[in-house]
Amino acid sequence: MNTYDRFRSSLLSEFKRKAQLEVRSLWADLMELEEALDERAFFAAREQALRRIRVLGRAASAANAHQVQSPGHTLELMLVALMQAPTAARPDLFEGLYDALRKLTGALYSIDVEAPVSERAQQPDELTLVESCAD
Repeated sequence: MNTYDRFRSSLLSEFKRKAQLEVRSLWADLMELEEALDERAFFAAREQALRRIRVLGRAASAANAHQVQSPGHTLELMLVALMQAPTAARPDLFEGLYDALRKLTGALYSIDVEAPVSERAQQPDELTLVESCAD
């Protein structure tokens, strides 16, 4: 594995680790949004969720995590549409939002960040590494 591939793998691994925290927060944002009692709270929760999904989308783009970009974009569009929907129609839209977030979560967890077999075969085992350091 060349330097570029190692760097890309490291970047993707770091993205996946940090994105998991953001996705957990997105779940909380959607629950807060669904439970908002007034328009002000609803708007604040929606804006927080939008900021979080946009940051996640930019990070996915930077890390070439294409499988996360599409479901993230869908979720973003649904959040924008939620604000334009009449208040009475909003509860029906939440099932779609949760479904989109489930797809985003699945896409994130499907990212494979393990080193290719060819690189793992070239890596020294732990004993060899300790012996080489002792010499």
